[in-house]
Amino acid sequence: MVVALQTYLISNKIKNVVLQSEAKKKGEKNMPKNTEKKEKDLSMTDESWNTRTGRVLDFLNHEGNQEYLNSSDDIMDAVELIQMNIRRGNRSADKRKNLWNQILIEGREWTIEKTDGALATNWPVSVGKESNLPAHVQASLKQIEQHTFDTFVELWNNNLIVQQTMVISDRNKELGGSPYQEGTEFAKARAFANKQRFTKYFNDGRWDGNFDLEAGFNIAPPIDENAETTESTGDSSDDS
Repeated sequence: MVVALQTYLISNKIKNVVLQSEAKKKGEKNMPKNTEKKEKDLSMTDESWNTRTGRVLDFLNHEGNQEYLNSSDDIMDAVELIQMNIRRGNRSADKRKNLWNQILIEGREWTIEKTDGALATNWPVSVGKESNLPAHVQASLKQIEQHTFDTFVELWNNNLIVQQTMVISDRNKELGGSPYQEGTEFAKARAFANKQRFTKYFNDGRWDGNFDLEAGFNIAPPIDENAETTESTGDSSDDS
């Protein structure tokens, strides 16, 4: 009798545990899932926003671009929309990424090439990694690169000595020392090197970034680091 009672109690206990477990699972199954999506961050820091929009404003205010930017109602509406989005972004950082994308869409076709030279400078934001250089510097570098390219194409085409001796740099481990196959290849390499050189001049504070073939570029001489070191440390020798 006692054994039967114990068996009955154990059986009921197991049954209750099973029922509780099933009820728990059923409750979890019926609970609504958390489908709330994390809100996308569309903000932008003041430094990044001011740097980007500063280049755009330089482009819009450039004297040589004014005739084109005021040449039609559509273009003037685009300029007004860009300026409005800049003002909105200045007031609030929350939606700056969206505002920046709208600005890019409005101005992406404004280049010297696509406007047949109607613009003096190119739209300052290109596809890919953005430059941190001011708009006028980017415009000057493009002109330097293009002038250098045109000049070296002509030089290569009209001079056999250039074709045979102006060879590919040894930095190219496969083709170093070989002559260029075409003048455009030679000119492209020289133009890129010249652009990089002037970029460094600007970053080092030796060039103001202005392009002027008549007045020249007024590049400051390099800083003598050894002289600076000597001046800062002084002569430590003792004549006594």
